[in-house]
Amino acid sequence: MPELLTNPLHWHLRAEEARRLAEKIDDPVAKAAKHEMADKYERLAARAREWVNRNDVPQFLKSAPPTAP
Repeated sequence: MPELLTNPLHWHLRAEEARRLAEKIDDPVAKAAKHEMADKYERLAARAREWVNRNDVPQFLKSAPPTAP
């Protein structure tokens, strides 16, 4: 599980999936909520990239290479 926290690709793929699902939603409020979720996933991807590049992150969090699911 820790490797998912620092895997930018994981969060970026979740954002893409959320955007794809949003396009299938007719309700404008629900669609906006799904797009907001996608934006938050992108922020998590950015944060994961920051964590991976930091020197003080424990090694067990940096151990997994980014891979597609």
